Amino acid sequence: MDSFADRTKRRLRDELLDAAYDAIVAGGYDGLRMNEVARRTGVSRQTVYNEFGDKWGVLQAVATRETERFLLDVNAALAEHSDPIDGLQAAVERALALAGENPLVKAALGQPGSDQASQLLTTRGQQVLEVAHLRLGEHVREHWPEVPPEDATSCVDVALRVVLSHIVTPGPPPPAVAAQLARVLSPFLSESRRHG
Repeated sequence: MDSFADRTKRRLRDELLDAAYDAIVAGGYDGLRMNEVARRTGVSRQTVYNEFGDKWGVLQAVATRETERFLLDVNAALAEHSDPIDGLQAAVERALALAGENPLVKAALGQPGSDQASQLLTTRGQQVLEVAHLRLGEHVREHWPEVPPEDATSCVDVALRVVLSHIVTPGPPPPAVAAQLARVLSPFLSESRRHG
């Protein structure tokens, strides 16, 4: 059982992340100010620095929390299908649709400082990618144990990279991208299940 101190620390972190999220959505990365996050939360600026290290640390923490939330919906789309190919297609479509509506993604790609914030989806996106890999990989292994683990990992990696690419540089509508990816990976998944 969590101690009172642990619960209080977690609640404070959530409040700090909520304040940072609001600041990023309103003004992009350039609008994220440590003193404003502190003011909105009722703590000292030093408390914010102690929790996250620096402004980039705040952005990473907000993005990681948002990714975890995002993946709940994506995993729900996966779980609606007994077939991994159908699940993959539904999950990619859901991910792209959610990203298109997400205020944080819009701010990261289109608000002042987006050249910095968009790095969480591109050149400095390792943390977001690792969280997504971990959660989606667990889900695939649990729901489709007939797919060999290394094949599941490969499919998750390809799907994630396609999704990130389409988030950063939108292309065809989400259903078209999802169908295209399912067509490309379908022979691979079908073959791996036959030999799994």
